[in-house]
Amino acid sequence: MALRLVDTHSHFDVDAFDPDRNAALARAMDAGVLAQIVPAIDADGWPRLRDVCKAEPGLHAAYGLHPIYLPWHRREHLDWLKTWLDTEPCVAVGEIGLDYYVEDLDRGEQQHYFEVQLKLARDFELPVVVHARRAFDAVIATLRRFMPLRGVVHSFAGSQAQ
Repeated sequence: MALRLVDTHSHFDVDAFDPDRNAALARAMDAGVLAQIVPAIDADGWPRLRDVCKAEPGLHAAYGLHPIYLPWHRREHLDWLKTWLDTEPCVAVGEIGLDYYVEDLDRGEQQHYFEVQLKLARDFELPVVVHARRAFDAVIATLRRFMPLRGVVHSFAGSQAQ
């Protein structure tokens, strides 16, 4: 039986894939990857993400505001996100979360964006694509406050107990 996989996290919308996006997608399909969730990183990229996912039937958009790009985000982007989730086809809210590895990112601001996006995911009954780099305890504590939720966590570097 051939593998039939879903990649829960790829960034096929980024510029790096422009020269060979179709070939890379074909290689993934040949390897058994039938579908891929493509999480956003910032509001400016949402239109391109939408267009790339519309052009390729195996790609599925997730809209969100990635914590590493916090300096690019503005509070009104959270209102925009609500509109995008209401009007554009998507399968998840992401990429969202907390990143404590990058030391100069304001943890309070990251927390604010994370919480608003978790509330939107819950309100729209969408799964989440969560980034949790060196912030796993804070991510888990926050997720518990917003249950019920479903989704995936990546960039995990915590302990076996966690």
